[in-house]
Amino acid sequence: MAMGIQQPAFLLRKRPFQESSEIVDLFTPERGRVSCVVKGAKRKRLGGSLSQRLQLFRPLVVRFQGRGDLKTLLDAEELHEPYTLFGEGFYAAHYANELLLRVLQQEESYAELFADYASLLEVLEADSSPRAPIRRFEWSILQTLGAEPDLSTDANGEPIDPDKWYHFVDNTGWLDALEHTASKPAPGRWLLALAINEPEAWASKFARELCRTLLLPYIGEAPFKSRLLWQQQAQQQ
Repeated sequence: MAMGIQQPAFLLRKRPFQESSEIVDLFTPERGRVSCVVKGAKRKRLGGSLSQRLQLFRPLVVRFQGRGDLKTLLDAEELHEPYTLFGEGFYAAHYANELLLRVLQQEESYAELFADYASLLEVLEADSSPRAPIRRFEWSILQTLGAEPDLSTDANGEPIDPDKWYHFVDNTGWLDALEHTASKPAPGRWLLALAINEPEAWASKFARELCRTLLLPYIGEAPFKSRLLWQQQAQQQ
């Protein structure tokens, strides 16, 4: 019996494959993004029962094998029921999955980001407002990519002044908005609030725009399906 590689995992996406199988994209802490074939996923006697255990937002332990980019999923064990998500939390969790699908690499370790994702799902299940948690998760991705700017000092190494406004310049840092106009200005007081993790600051429009700007080189400009659905849902309320 093939032993394979065992990893904790979360399902990010399922896709049909050939006549009766599926391809699943998994997020694992030590192997990063793992794409696997679930053979016979549409046939209960073959892989159907295995496919049914693979649900979004459910903590799993999976076992897979293979040498190429596309592995074969051998087994999956549920650690507990999927997180129960409603409303904005539901859309935020799907958005997190789409983000991960764009930034995760294969055969790379993401232990801290994996833990942050699990924590995000716990918070989204319990918290009625997902805006601050999803911004913090975006920041976790930026930290993983080594792309997060220092929020407490400017490009010259001077402490951020709460009474000033700043522009962020790639590969440089925060510059005085009175002297540079490279991007939308950011108030120093908000940068300092983000630096000490104030929830109100992370839930702000400024934090959203900052994270999106910093993530853009890594995620591209293609629209997120979850974001469009989130906006449509908000307009209907």
